[in-house]
Amino acid sequence: MKRIVFTAITMLSTSVLYAQKDTSFYRHEVRASFGEAISCMIWLQNEAYYANFSVAYFYRSVKWFWVGGNFVNYFGEKLYYNWREYYSDGSFKDFSESKIKYAAAIAPEIRFSFLNKRAIILYGALSAGIGWENGYDNKQQKYPRVFPYFHLTYFGLSANFGKKNNIFLGGEVGIGFKGIFSMHGGYRF
Repeated sequence: MKRIVFTAITMLSTSVLYAQKDTSFYRHEVRASFGEAISCMIWLQNEAYYANFSVAYFYRSVKWFWVGGNFVNYFGEKLYYNWREYYSDGSFKDFSESKIKYAAAIAPEIRFSFLNKRAIILYGALSAGIGWENGYDNKQQKYPRVFPYFHLTYFGLSANFGKKNNIFLGGEVGIGFKGIFSMHGGYRF
């Protein structure tokens, strides 16, 4: 039994080392992402957001590890707020305002790659930070408010293009405030 476990660990280590071999090793990465945010926002805050846009910078210290940060914007539903003001002479006037519900988050992120090839990178990531949200005050909530931000990327894919393979397109599947699906593109240097 010990030989089987030792052989399995050795083979796994060899395959992981082979997966990291022969990669263009750019230290810096700038990316822009677009994703859906409605699913996790409804579950966590009973709010509806439709899309998010994020920009990120990462520093790659070794071939399989990145550290960086995200700035994420959420654009959502249009909020309507109506009220009536009464005057001393008995008359009244109705007022109405509306604005787009908005939230933003800043969060550091770490990323680990499973596979580093010249044309493709597969990875997972973890991000946590703080966010800010606007809205009209109501009985349940007061605005602006601050909320904790968390996102776990189960599976990420970057397909590398260009003469030096430093331009990339890809997507992510995860759970958290960035939503379940997102698409991204960027540049490594």
